[in-house]
Amino acid sequence: MGLKKKVTTKDIADHVGLSQSAVSMILNNKTNVSFSDSTRQKVLDAAKELGYQKKKKSIEQTSKPLSKIILSMCPFLSNHDYTSLVHSITERAHDYGYLTFVAPTLRNPSTEQYYLDLMKNNLDTAGIVYLYPTSFLPEVNDMSKQIPIVNIGDKNDEITFDSIHVSSSKPARLVAEHLISLGHRKITYISTPISDIERSRSKRYDALVATFKEHGFGDDCVSIRSLSPGEYNLLSPNMLEYSSGYNLTKQILEEGTDSTAFVGYNDMVAFGILDALYELKYKVPNDFSVCGFDNIPMADMNRISLTTVEHSIEAKGREAVDIIVRISDSKTKNQPRSFVTKLEFEPFIVKRKSTGRAKF
Repeated sequence: MGLKKKVTTKDIADHVGLSQSAVSMILNNKTNVSFSDSTRQKVLDAAKELGYQKKKKSIEQTSKPLSKIILSMCPFLSNHDYTSLVHSITERAHDYGYLTFVAPTLRNPSTEQYYLDLMKNNLDTAGIVYLYPTSFLPEVNDMSKQIPIVNIGDKNDEITFDSIHVSSSKPARLVAEHLISLGHRKITYISTPISDIERSRSKRYDALVATFKEHGFGDDCVSIRSLSPGEYNLLSPNMLEYSSGYNLTKQILEEGTDSTAFVGYNDMVAFGILDALYELKYKVPNDFSVCGFDNIPMADMNRISLTTVEHSIEAKGREAVDIIVRISDSKTKNQPRSFVTKLEFEPFIVKRKSTGRAKF
């Protein structure tokens, strides 16, 4: 007895008097074409009667293997610093044939924990890139023994996995030296909430103070202002950093200040500082100088022209992917490693029109 002939879409088409393409579209449930209910039912009945079996697609055909997906864990995407990192990670991943998945946590530990739990159940994932300090460092340190993880951010000696960083102290020292050279003797540092997890915020302040003291100026030469976590959480998620700079600058000016320069924790905070100054009819840099950190593209716009610090944001994203792919493609994945990568990018100051001689 010979083998039973496999039923094809052509057999069904001949049976019901339709074209093979029409039968194929109905059986594949195409939503962008229109067939009457009676025609659809006619094809489905014929397929059942003739014993048609739909070909099953393999995993490779239906989805990208998890081993080719890189997760980017970021706080939010309203800051161009993070969007630039995500973009560079995605581009580099595509160069290697990998895909990326972005997980904005809004700095919510519960949301971060959800994604970490997800990764624990899918350890075949290529790797994770952290764009901000984790709230669960011991847990992430442990996970890094099973899945490649790269941290991009401030230097932290407690991290036991691969990291790409720039010291928060170095950029702050560059800004302090620049302002001192312009005759500024009292400045105000404006930051998002200071916390034990986000150490870079306080480290920048400490470095500003230390540099002024090294030049013979007192502790009161650098003042600091930041919103409380409660005040910060009331702001629009899309405007957190900008609004911090804007609101605090207006408060400081209403109270009165002897500072001649403002330093924002990052460029987005500095943009808020600039807008508050312009709204109150102050001139930059004639009345106040303003500095930021990150050198995001908007900082170079003519009407902004922000003095800031460059620390190779996009290069960090590319390096992170290189590290993950190197580990994933090696035969040592999921095995103890004899070394981890620690890369540090050297910052440099970009001087623009927002800084000038101090006004006395």
